[in-house]
Amino acid sequence: MRKSYKIILMVISILLIGSIIIGTSYSMWVKTAIQKEQNIVNSSCFDIEFTESSSINLANAIPISDEAGLKKRPYTFTLKNTCNMNSKVTIALDVLSTSTMSSSAIKTSLTKGNKSGTPTLLTSLDKKAEVDISDAKEAYILGTDIIGANKSKSYSLYLWMDEAVTVAEASKSFNSKAVIVNTATEEEPPIEILGRKITDTTQIATDDPDNNIRFIGSDPDNYMYFNCDDYLNQSDSTCEKWRIIGMFQNMTKEDGSQSTLVKIIRADNLGSNSWDSRILNNWINASLKTTLNDDYYNGTYDTGALKNDLTRNAIESVVWNLGGSDTIYITSSTFYAYERDTKVYTGRLTTWTGKIGLMYPSDYGYATSGGEQTDRTTCLTTNIVHWGYECFVNDYLYKNSYGQWTLTSNSSNGYTAFRVNTDGYVNNNNTNEFEGVLPVAYLKSDISISQGDGSSSSPYQLNLN
Repeated sequence: MRKSYKIILMVISILLIGSIIIGTSYSMWVKTAIQKEQNIVNSSCFDIEFTESSSINLANAIPISDEAGLKKRPYTFTLKNTCNMNSKVTIALDVLSTSTMSSSAIKTSLTKGNKSGTPTLLTSLDKKAEVDISDAKEAYILGTDIIGANKSKSYSLYLWMDEAVTVAEASKSFNSKAVIVNTATEEEPPIEILGRKITDTTQIATDDPDNNIRFIGSDPDNYMYFNCDDYLNQSDSTCEKWRIIGMFQNMTKEDGSQSTLVKIIRADNLGSNSWDSRILNNWINASLKTTLNDDYYNGTYDTGALKNDLTRNAIESVVWNLGGSDTIYITSSTFYAYERDTKVYTGRLTTWTGKIGLMYPSDYGYATSGGEQTDRTTCLTTNIVHWGYECFVNDYLYKNSYGQWTLTSNSSNGYTAFRVNTDGYVNNNNTNEFEGVLPVAYLKSDISISQGDGSSSSPYQLNLN
């Protein structure tokens, strides 16, 4: 099905070239030319619209820092997909033959919707094998994206001279054009899939204080392949199985921007380990934090480490809340509030920024569906330390063969953290004790799912190539 879509698109030549000169002239002391009118290109059921507000004013441009570059007015454009199928767009920048400035002097950043881009040297981006327009000498891929059927997305493209540019580039110009290639696809962002599942109350709940979408039950269809040897051939033998905890709103990323992100957890135990070998509950300096974000993340851990850059680059660096609790006698919603609060033991920080963490007690609590005698509502209003059988046995995060560390520490002392034990309860343990470790991460928001239905026999497959 997917191949036929692509063939059709090739036949009708859906190659849409934005007829706008971007960065018409970058010069040390010469004014930049500005786009003077709106450009609209239509093709079949897919539209590209460049608006007048997308002009970049660079009067007397000089090399500037990334921070200053991101404060410049960007080129903005909106892609409208009015087709009844998803569209995969590739956004490229073709450097025109009239450009005299080296492409290595240009920094760029592409914002997709509410997802901020990262300042990057143009020449560090993937270079296209062929240019898309006749008067171009080279082309670079700025990014790709999935636009759902009958949806639109706005983009902002920033260009500036890198602050490391030497005087050798003075009085030279940089000329380029935006090129957008559109292809029909069956790929979908995980957020789109979870959004459709929201009506399935047997597997999905949205009842935490922030209405995050979460999978619930003893074995919901939230499996995905991750940490694969070969993302072109995903299977039980080439990948690990992970599970989607849910979709979390307003997550703060390392750059300070916020986005809705998908949170995932390794399905199986990485191995037993202490939370901190020094018997302290300060996650910032904890031995487990170091293990997960150094050896495990970099691929040098003894067993189960992340295997390649495709996997590593799929993980977003985010702000993790480190709020603690001074009691075990609380419900899932109270844990959720405490985790985001500032109650910590003396000298502890309330947040940490990184890539690999652990689940929270509230993640475990909100993952239950309850049972026939004890329903979900009863489980959620019961202190987790007092959970009955139907609460924990109907929770896919429960493991009967090993306990599991969580990220949350005890705020009343400096040496214990919360764990989920084999009896299904959440309580404290000394941080030098050994418990199971299930790494947790947030996926970058531009990652798409190519196939799979989320079941154990057909996990979701990510498109990371």
